[in-house]
Amino acid sequence: MKFRRLATGFLAAVLLASSALAASYGSQGNDADWRAGANPAQGEYVENLSYRQYANLKETTVIKDATSPTGFYVTFRYFDPGAERVRIRGEWSLYRQVSNSLFLDGWYSPADWADGMFPLQADVADWPAFEMTKDESTGIWSYTIPLPSGTWSYRFYVDGDEGTDVTDYTGAYQTTDPNNRPFEKELGEQGNSQVRVPFDGEKQTEDFSVQLPRSDGKTGTVEVLTYVTTGIEELADDPALAVYLPYGYDADRAEPYPVLYISHGGGLESETSWYNKGSLGYITDNLIAEGLLEPTVVVSINNYATDFNVESFIHDAVPLVEATYNVATDPANKAVCGLSRGGMFTTQLMLNYPDEFGTFGVFSGAFADPTMEAAYPASLADASVYLAAGYFDTAFEDISNVMDLLTEQGIAYETFFTKGGHDWNSWRQMYVDFVSNFLWK
Repeated sequence: MKFRRLATGFLAAVLLASSALAASYGSQGNDADWRAGANPAQGEYVENLSYRQYANLKETTVIKDATSPTGFYVTFRYFDPGAERVRIRGEWSLYRQVSNSLFLDGWYSPADWADGMFPLQADVADWPAFEMTKDESTGIWSYTIPLPSGTWSYRFYVDGDEGTDVTDYTGAYQTTDPNNRPFEKELGEQGNSQVRVPFDGEKQTEDFSVQLPRSDGKTGTVEVLTYVTTGIEELADDPALAVYLPYGYDADRAEPYPVLYISHGGGLESETSWYNKGSLGYITDNLIAEGLLEPTVVVSINNYATDFNVESFIHDAVPLVEATYNVATDPANKAVCGLSRGGMFTTQLMLNYPDEFGTFGVFSGAFADPTMEAAYPASLADASVYLAAGYFDTAFEDISNVMDLLTEQGIAYETFFTKGGHDWNSWRQMYVDFVSNFLWK
C-alpha cells in the first residue's frame, strides 16, 4: 500500500512485518531515497546475523524465535546516547476470559502471554509502560517482549523528572518511533507507532495476520485530501480525508466503485487513525486480494476537525469525494460506519439521512437513550444496519439499547461481538467482519 498527499508529493514507505508507514519528511527525501538508506533488517525477519550485528540494529524488529511463547519476539529500539532514561508504553495490557463468562482474569504482561489472552483497556486501566535498557557501547535503548499476531501500538518517553514512577511521565519527552513513523498528514499528528506481528499456528489460536501488509504488490494507495468546510466557525484541525483506492483502481472504469466512509472515535484523532491503529489499508488489501471484498474505495474522515458535524460531512466531504473519484452516488453502493463517537455520528446519519446510504455500521457507540431519540425513520428499513461491540465494552449497553429500539420499530439489523473492550483490538476485528461478511452482501 502506497501513500501520498495530493499536491504535496507526500510519500511513505511500507515495511514488512514491523508495519512501518514511514512518512518521508525533509531530508528523508522521496520513497526511493528512503528505501536506499534503510537498514535491510528493518521491519523484516532477521536471520543469519551475529549477536553484535543484531545488537547494533537501531530499528524496531520482529523476529521468529522458537523459544517465544507466541513464536515471535519484538525488540523495540530507540537510539539516543544522551538520554538518561527511556520508557516504552504500549497496547499490551493483557486479559483472559474466565470460562466463557463475562469475567476477566488479568492483567498480564506480554512476558506472561499464554494462548487465549487478548489486549484490553479495561475500565480506567492504562497501557502499561516498561523501562528500556541502554547499551552503553551503541547508545541504543531496547526492550524485548513476545507478542502474538496482530497490530500493536506503542510510543517512547525520553527522560523525565528524576525518581518518578515508570508510569509518571512528568517532564518526559513523548515521541513515536523515529525509525517506524506512523502514516500522518503532518509530523506529530499521530501519537503512536505500530508494529505488526505474524501468526504462528503452532502456538497461537487467533489469526490476525489479515492486519499485515502484503508482499505480492496487490496493494492499494492512499491519498490525503484537505478541504474547506461550510458553517463551522472554529476548527480543531484541517478538515481532511484519507482516501483508499483499491489495487487496480481505474478512474475511467464504466462502473463506479462502491464507497465506504469511515470515522474514528472521540479524542485527538485524525483521518489517518484508521490506517495506523486500525490497519485499515492492509486489511482492505488482503480482503480484496482474497476475494472477500469487492474492490471498494474507503474514505476515512477527520471528524476531530469538524467536531463530528454531520451537515459538513454530507454537504462538504461527500460531494468532494464524488467529484474527485470514480465512486458510486446511489445509496445501494454507499456505506458509512464509525467507532465509539464515530458510531454516534453514524446513528445521527441513520436518523437524519437514512436515504443517503444503503449500509450503516455502528461500532461501540450510539445515541441510544430512548428519551433522546426520535423514532428511526421508516425508510431505514430499506437499509442494511450492522451493530457491533465488545463483550467487555463500555458501550455494550448503548449497542444493546439500539438493538431494542430497532426491534421495536421493526427494522432488521445484524450484530457482531468481540472478545474485547472499547479499544482498537476490537475495532479492527469489527472492520474485518463488517466489510467481509456484511458490506455489499
